Amino acid sequence: MRFDKLKKQLGLLILLSDGRNYTVDELCERMELSRRNFYYLLDFIKHAGFIVFKHEGFYHIDRRSPFFTQLLQAIQFTDNDVRTIHSLLTMAGDNSMMVNRLRRKIESAYALSVSTHSSIRRQVDSKLKVLRKAMEHKRMVRLVGYSSPHSHTVKDRIVEPFLLLHDDQDVRCYELLSHENKTFKLSRMERVEEVDVPWLHEDQHRQVFTDIFMFCGEDRHRVKLRLGQLSHNLFIEEYPQGEYLVTPDGDDTWLLDIEVCDYRGLGRFVLGLFKDIEIVEDDGFREYMREEIRSLTPGPSPNGEGSGQR
Repeated sequence: MRFDKLKKQLGLLILLSDGRNYTVDELCERMELSRRNFYYLLDFIKHAGFIVFKHEGFYHIDRRSPFFTQLLQAIQFTDNDVRTIHSLLTMAGDNSMMVNRLRRKIESAYALSVSTHSSIRRQVDSKLKVLRKAMEHKRMVRLVGYSSPHSHTVKDRIVEPFLLLHDDQDVRCYELLSHENKTFKLSRMERVEEVDVPWLHEDQHRQVFTDIFMFCGEDRHRVKLRLGQLSHNLFIEEYPQGEYLVTPDGDDTWLLDIEVCDYRGLGRFVLGLFKDIEIVEDDGFREYMREEIRSLTPGPSPNGEGSGQR
């Protein structure tokens, strides 16, 4: 009973403060209240310190009511809070897509102007301008002074840029020297120069694919699995973003239809629950699992006995 009363009080508070204007009849209809109970709740709200206005038959709560003022003070960031958070995000570097997104949101929402990073921002904008123009006109570019942590080199790269990734932090390109599609970070380029040469390998441009297990690659493998109750529940718990990939397939069984670019992520999941999972489709994945299982099976010892025999 007490819960129902509180629910009505909170419901009326939400309606009166949602920025719209309601008549008594509209409020009573939406709240399923009699006029008598409505005025009783309204009287309670006024005594609780909320400022209620009635204008031309419409009711609403003034957002300057003490409750809202205190609530905003409790949840809003102060200027020092915002600058501290921004500093921490800046110190975290540019390697995280989430960090970059949060930092830009804060800069935009709070109109932050950080002079120490303005030159870096200008450099990034300059690179993006050249890349976007080159992609629009399908021209090659030179990535000047690109620093590669894999080859431990700093050198120029001639590429065909065709896709910006990760909130414009990376660019997907076809590299002429290696004849491969690669992802380059803007932060590792000194600058970008447009080359007056059109794309020559557009038919070989390939976008990178990241599967649900966070493996990346150009190739995709479609695998179908029949899941039992246990494996179904664990998949949904561990990979809730992939729930749409699972459909019912009879009593206590589900069909998982998934694309992966690398068998390892899915293989780890299946190995832990292999008695509850059936491979329905993809011979490549079947062979991969056979090899994995064989690698876990002890081989014969030099004297012809298994390692577990005595």
